[in-house]
Amino acid sequence: MDQHSHTPTRLLIVDDHESVRAGLRFLLSGETDFEIVGEAHSVATALRAIEELAPDVVLLDFGLGAENGDRVLDALAMRPNAPQVLMLSMEDERVVGQELARRGATAYIMKQEPTAEILAALRRIRSALLAKRSGDTFEPFPVPHSVTPRLTKREQEVLLLVKSGLPSKSIARRLNISDKTVDVHKHQLRRKLKLRTDLDLARHAALFVPDQAGTAPIRAGATKRVLRSGGLRGSRR
Repeated sequence: MDQHSHTPTRLLIVDDHESVRAGLRFLLSGETDFEIVGEAHSVATALRAIEELAPDVVLLDFGLGAENGDRVLDALAMRPNAPQVLMLSMEDERVVGQELARRGATAYIMKQEPTAEILAALRRIRSALLAKRSGDTFEPFPVPHSVTPRLTKREQEVLLLVKSGLPSKSIARRLNISDKTVDVHKHQLRRKLKLRTDLDLARHAALFVPDQAGTAPIRAGATKRVLRSGGLRGSRR
């Protein structure tokens, strides 16, 4: 571990707001354990920078203009030796945390929280990377042993209609089922997706549910725990 402990961890900052990128640069400017190797402002520029700069960790904003940062996670899932990803967002961790963990985020931090939480998360990720390089095993964030549940076809249909903004009565008419049955499906969706309210369910659907019903099955749950906290203001998401 000593061989690598003096080598700075390479960071890529991805955010569509220059003010946020500047804030992160300032936050990390005095940290000798980290080196900012580049910046990006969109999904395309982020993927290009990851390919060209080979960062160890990507500080990734969830909202990148008209796009969401989870598209970067999906692309990285196909790559060997992908960098660790620390997600930043204004979105409630209860709504997006589990899904982002399932897609490969190492940790999730809300921007409203103290910036010290960003440094704390980065140091834990760095420690895990150093341990891995020296042959040790270190998990930066607890990993629960849980089975990823699948949504039924009817639950997917209900979730797609929730995304469209329809109330329960309209969903019932559209699917030719009772209002009570819709409420039962919503309850099951909240349980499987680990969401507390119908508003959380609607927001989750707006962010993560594909527009077309013929896409791959929507999966729920997480295979790792996302760190809840946060540290930077400056953008809506």
